Amino acid sequence: MLDIVFYMARGFEQFLLKSNLMVVIFTVVLLLPYVFKDWMRVLSLLAMIALGFLFNATINFFEVVAISATAFRGAYWTMLGLLFLFCFYRLICSGKKLKNKGDTIYYVIAFVFGFIASILHENIWRPLVAKSSYEFIALFGYSLGYLGGLILVGMIYFLAAYALQTILRFTQKEWGLIVSSMSIGVLISEWIKII
Repeated sequence: MLDIVFYMARGFEQFLLKSNLMVVIFTVVLLLPYVFKDWMRVLSLLAMIALGFLFNATINFFEVVAISATAFRGAYWTMLGLLFLFCFYRLICSGKKLKNKGDTIYYVIAFVFGFIASILHENIWRPLVAKSSYEFIALFGYSLGYLGGLILVGMIYFLAAYALQTILRFTQKEWGLIVSSMSIGVLISEWIKII
């Protein structure tokens, strides 16, 4: 039991690193149309990100699939492109009500994003898990800690959204436009740093 708690703590710490900025932006943009009363759906979306992370970490660690350095660079550009498109989509669709039937695509996007995030942070979790005698327990604990970080970001986002929308009297559409625009600005600055 102490082993899984140790790896949960490591996963939570890793999520809070600066190198995880794209996952934080994705989490915030993913949660834009939701309010706190949708907490079950929000929690399931965040769990899909962690599940994608765990799935890729498992198949990669146990060498079901090998990832090369070229695939790593491709994953980074794929993540940036996917995130940019998703932010742009949220910018266009801000203020529109979500239909419950069309929600499945968000689960798929969340899973894929967690999958790619696992590739990008492999140099952090792989050495840690390799030291464990129970690798799958370590991976599972690490993913639970990662999910804890996602939940923390979601809680901070909802508190900030509620406070700013109440104090500054933003509508849901204005709030969506502001957050999406800021996210696109941060992504453009990331692209400029790389180029």
